[in-house]
Amino acid sequence: MTATAALLLVALLAPLAAALATLGWPEPTPPGRLVPSGLRWRRAAMLAAGAVTAVCTLALAALVQRGETHTLSLLQLTPHTWLTLRVDAAGALYAATAAVLWLLALVYAVGYLHGPRLGRVHAALMVCLAAAIGVAYAGNLLTFFVFYELLSVLTYVLVVHDETPAALAAGLKYIVYVLFGGSLVLAGVLLTFALAGDLSFTVGGVFAADASANALRVAFACFALGFGVKAALMPLHGWVADAHPAAPAPCSALLSGVLVAAGGFGLVRVCFEVFGVATLHSLGVMPWLGAAAAVTIVVAALLALQQDDLKRRLAYSTVSQMGYLTLALALLGPIATAGALVHLVHHAFLKGTLFFCAGSFAHATGRRGMGSLAGLAARTPVTAAAFTLATLGMIGVPPLSGFVSKWWLGVGMLESSAPATLALLLIGALLAAGYLLPVVFTLYFAKGVTRPPGVAPKPGVATRSFEVEHRPPLLVAITVAAALTLVLGMAASAAGFPLALARQAAATFFGGG
Repeated sequence: MTATAALLLVALLAPLAAALATLGWPEPTPPGRLVPSGLRWRRAAMLAAGAVTAVCTLALAALVQRGETHTLSLLQLTPHTWLTLRVDAAGALYAATAAVLWLLALVYAVGYLHGPRLGRVHAALMVCLAAAIGVAYAGNLLTFFVFYELLSVLTYVLVVHDETPAALAAGLKYIVYVLFGGSLVLAGVLLTFALAGDLSFTVGGVFAADASANALRVAFACFALGFGVKAALMPLHGWVADAHPAAPAPCSALLSGVLVAAGGFGLVRVCFEVFGVATLHSLGVMPWLGAAAAVTIVVAALLALQQDDLKRRLAYSTVSQMGYLTLALALLGPIATAGALVHLVHHAFLKGTLFFCAGSFAHATGRRGMGSLAGLAARTPVTAAAFTLATLGMIGVPPLSGFVSKWWLGVGMLESSAPATLALLLIGALLAAGYLLPVVFTLYFAKGVTRPPGVAPKPGVATRSFEVEHRPPLLVAITVAAALTLVLGMAASAAGFPLALARQAAATFFGGG
């Protein structure tokens, strides 16, 4: 077995092993112990598996940049199709993003998740990580669908973790949406096999030149609508604003940075490795996809402006930001596609930082409304600074990572002879400033109560930072995520960074690599 194959298997199997381990340790707290011994072991298993997976995916990304690829067939699913894993530039990019953000979320979860049902949510987190890795490295359409649906269905456990009426209602809405979307994706898979007899991912597409154009349009519509549900493309976004607030903060970060991005990544695979650029041009379907993306960018941002609940505001922001990825794909240009892929990565860490901070603010105040944030920066200076940094990145202020992705999106729009779409970048940036900067202003300049009602400050620490009282894992995850948003921007052109992989993937899709 080659080193690449070994890394691939370890990245997939380590989270599954941790999931089995987390279910094997009991939860009750022995007398006199602050943390149950079983819980300590579960956390250790999760963090170890998350770290191993992150290291493996980063190593695979480095190998891909050196020109190495690998395909590994695991199991024959049908007489014509195997469960196949494949390492390429696009997959390595998504896998490394998912694994690193997941590791940060696991660190955050150590300090954030407490109470009953921890074994269930810990196991779900690890199986979802394995499913995300499977989505990234899927070598054909059927393998992609299997892991994609596994990720979709098990995310339900994360959404309903608290088991409040609101969480259960959000979970029901979520599962209805994703099962509907998954059914459409399955229909697209079946149509593809009927029309092409081939479910492999092939640059340039799998369809013969004489395939029925109308049948191909129907297949593309199934994929666009099915993946559009997960990517929160309007009007298929209805689950997002309820699921994000219902889920615990570390899970919200993963919903936004990995799960929603899985829908966008599915569109990438289908556009360039099932249909191909030439086929999509001839079908004339991309202007419709671009129009839906444009509406999503603007309308979701306007909805974000109206939200008082910070997590709902951030959820609508995710909907708007994913519209950029879809719009860039619709342009069918190599630079725009590279911009879409790097935006997927940079948005994941920017939004992960914001959701981590939102969870910390809620932990400090007991509430999520804008009024509860008044003056909170005085008690949570590091968290407020991280939120401010990520806010500037979301707006697109240089030298942060959000500027890099928006720059490449803008250049791609010009390269694709679509300069009018540049207005959407400007409008989106202004609206992002409109729904995020007031949060920053409230944190620093508004006055209000910064502790939960009825909770008095500890004697002798009235001026002490609330973060000193926080569990350290929250600050570690927030600080590292915020630092990544800066490093990914300032060193964007360095070898081994996401932009290089995004350009490599785009070059492959358009026949240059």
